[in-house]
Amino acid sequence: MSSQPTPHDDIPTAGGATESAGAIARFLVAMILFIGGVVVMGWAFTVDSAQPYIFGGGMLLVTLGFFLPMSAHER
Repeated sequence: MSSQPTPHDDIPTAGGATESAGAIARFLVAMILFIGGVVVMGWAFTVDSAQPYIFGGGMLLVTLGFFLPMSAHER
């Protein structure tokens, strides 16, 4: 048998489109979490009470924004 590629080997399949859509969705969710966390951390300085808890919640959102793409990374 020959191991030469056929002309149809470079045609994208539906599986590749699904993986790309999943990667885009993960990116959007991670970016929303990150930007939302930065906004929440900034908002913590404008409230009168519970500042440490609000700031901690913002840090948690930023951490999740970083963790999500790293945990889904394929080797």
